[in-house]
Amino acid sequence: MRPTALLVALAILAAPALPAAAAEPMPFVGVWDCEVGTFTFTNETYNPGDQVMPILEVEEKDGDYHLMFADDYSVWLSGISEESMGWLSGESGDGFTCTRLYR
Repeated sequence: MRPTALLVALAILAAPALPAAAAEPMPFVGVWDCEVGTFTFTNETYNPGDQVMPILEVEEKDGDYHLMFADDYSVWLSGISEESMGWLSGESGDGFTCTRLYR
């Protein structure tokens, strides 16, 4: 490897990672009317109206998302479009149709 190419490669490796805020928003990001309340999602958090919960892990399969939180709590988000999505509790089995209020 030429010295110039090596220096460029080292500079790229040493560069700090972009902050999470710079990442592309996931399809569920936004504020949603989910029948029983207003739910807010970011790439990193979920707020069902009474608390902000950090999202620990996200699994995506065929456009559906499984969001996992502390204490083995999880929700499934499905059929996500610009206007609506389905919300399903992994704990209680409750399900709601959500309408996007804004992104």
